Amino acid sequence: MLNYEECVNYMEGLSKFGSVYGLDTIRNFLNRLNNPQNELKFVHVAGTNGKGSVCAYLTKILICAGYKIGTFNSPSVFTYNERILINAKQASDDIICKYINIVKEERDKMEKEGITSLPTSFEMELAAALLIFRDLNCDIVVLETGMGGRLDATNVVENKLLSIITAIDFDHTQYLGDTLEKIAQEKFGIVRDRLLTFKQSKEVMKVFKKAPKLYVTKEAKLLIATRNDILFQYGRKTYKIQMLGEHQLQNASLAIKAARILKRLGYTITEDNIKSGLFTTKWPGRLEKISAGGKLFVLDGAHNPSGALTLKNAIKLHFATEKKAYVFGAFKDKDVDGVLKNMQEVLSTVYVASAPTQRALDVASLKNICEKYANNVITNASISEAINKAYKSDSEIIIIFGSLSILKEAKEYIRGING
Repeated sequence: MLNYEECVNYMEGLSKFGSVYGLDTIRNFLNRLNNPQNELKFVHVAGTNGKGSVCAYLTKILICAGYKIGTFNSPSVFTYNERILINAKQASDDIICKYINIVKEERDKMEKEGITSLPTSFEMELAAALLIFRDLNCDIVVLETGMGGRLDATNVVENKLLSIITAIDFDHTQYLGDTLEKIAQEKFGIVRDRLLTFKQSKEVMKVFKKAPKLYVTKEAKLLIATRNDILFQYGRKTYKIQMLGEHQLQNASLAIKAARILKRLGYTITEDNIKSGLFTTKWPGRLEKISAGGKLFVLDGAHNPSGALTLKNAIKLHFATEKKAYVFGAFKDKDVDGVLKNMQEVLSTVYVASAPTQRALDVASLKNICEKYANNVITNASISEAINKAYKSDSEIIIIFGSLSILKEAKEYIRGING
């Protein structure tokens, strides 16, 4: 039996073999595990941007309403256990260890039987999560897709109370299609009955109107935005959130509407539950604020052009007057030019470094692209070195963005500042 560290290393080792887009393997694997998903109820969330935030908001609302909630997210940013949450808390090392061993044992049996379609790392994580949520008697599982929707492993579940689709944009086009309509069609594949979204482009809404029951959120109105929170109006009611960026109004509104739909389905959810859940929601690595050494660090995993545009608008909304420095690293398979182009309006000094992964774009290439959009670009041997230089500069706020993989190293460095 593997210990916790060995379990994590085993799963990370499997992840190097990539993912398989389809449902046959996960169906077979879960069937061998007695189909834990059939004993659970789900809110299934897909989309290009905003999935994690919507899952976080809705999870906290339902916890405030007294329900036991399992949440499955991917990828994790800071610790492996972030992927599987029980009432918004990471599953313990012991629980992770127990269930990774269970799914590993079953995968080993398949391999000995000569079965060639073995579950991927993501499929095993999903299976482990479903077993945990079943055994801990979760009332609802808030389930985030990995990629796309129709053929994503999470779409193996059937007992869906509601499907939510957040903002649709271009990402993973080699798998999902090269038009918004094609991408929307793939995301739409998660829908069984009820679909909740917001008003998107005509080509996206053309697809979504096929849903048996379509719910579209009202537009939220920004009231006050400070350095620390946002006050907004949705319908006739006023809410406050601590997650920054005007885009969070859209995500929070989806969570409010989702809670109201679940209430109609018989769940006991009050207005106070909604307000308390929204205000107490935090989501690591998404415009996350950390104060250290007299400066404010803002961490955001803006790794595609849409995410970069969201980050830029949030900077203009919350930090317009402060002097800023930027730390940036990205994957070579991402639209790095598009990300930096959308950030151009707010960029000042940018400290670039390669992300700590084989998928990282090299620092020379980062510099060449970045110099098209920023006047002062400084190369660094590591993310830590980049942050150190930014910290020692005269900037008041340090924005660390790009690949989610750079944020773990960033947070460790910032912890060191705090001692």
